[in-house]
Amino acid sequence: MSTAIDHKLSTLKDGLAKAKDMRYKAELRKDALLKQQEEILEQIRAEQVDPEMLEQEIDKLEREIAQLADEVESLIPWDLIKGQA
Repeated sequence: MSTAIDHKLSTLKDGLAKAKDMRYKAELRKDALLKQQEEILEQIRAEQVDPEMLEQEIDKLEREIAQLADEVESLIPWDLIKGQA
C-alpha cells in the first residue's frame, strides 16, 4: 500500500514541479509581451498618434489612400492605353 501512496505522491510532486515551471515560463512570456507592447505604444506616440485614437487614424489613412488612388486612376489616360492594346 505504501508503494501506491509513494507513487501517487511522486506523481503529484512531479506535476507540481511542472506546473511551477509552466507558471514561471508564462510569467516570463507575459513580461516580454508587456515590454513589447510598451515599445509599440512608444513607436505609435513617436508618429504623433494617440494610441487611443489608433483605429480612427487607420480609418483616416485608408480613406486618404482610397482618395489618392482614385485621383491617380483619373489621371491615367485609359482610353489611350486601351487603344494601344
